[in-house]
Amino acid sequence: MSVSSSDSGFTEEFINAIDVFLKNATRLAIIGVGNEDNGDDAVGLYVLTLLQDANLPNWVTNFYCERVPEHFLGKFRRLEPDRIIILDAADMKEVPGAIAIFPKEAVSSGFHLSTHTLSLTMLEEFLKPVVPDLITIYVGIQPKEMYFDTPLSKECKDAAKEFAELLIERILLAKKR
Repeated sequence: MSVSSSDSGFTEEFINAIDVFLKNATRLAIIGVGNEDNGDDAVGLYVLTLLQDANLPNWVTNFYCERVPEHFLGKFRRLEPDRIIILDAADMKEVPGAIAIFPKEAVSSGFHLSTHTLSLTMLEEFLKPVVPDLITIYVGIQPKEMYFDTPLSKECKDAAKEFAELLIERILLAKKR
């Protein structure tokens, strides 16, 4: 089951899903994946760049993984995060810029979050022996165009900014509750 944003912003259910995910987090890894050469495939990377400028607390670590998140396995393992957010483009057959949160089960059961699906689900399996209580969510943003040498669409750029703002707000509130 996925949780989606609505056309008019984030639903209470969407915000609650983020809050529940962040509850009791001690080390959060935020992973941006995508291909900057293919238009909206870079939307997860764009979200990450917005987060990097946000002065997040020291329990949050960003990883700009591009097309090869598996190259960061050693760094993830040393960090031993108890929460991971994976940001990527996801063809959900929705309007461009739609955002959804997917549990690992949805990604590993055949839903194609991205071209990185296999390595993304393997990431969690690799870390589970080190961090048995690891919780991972996949945040997908519906691309408009993923053609070579095209820029990020306005729809994806706007959605990325809105999601980054929401995530920053929820992270900063997480330790105050």
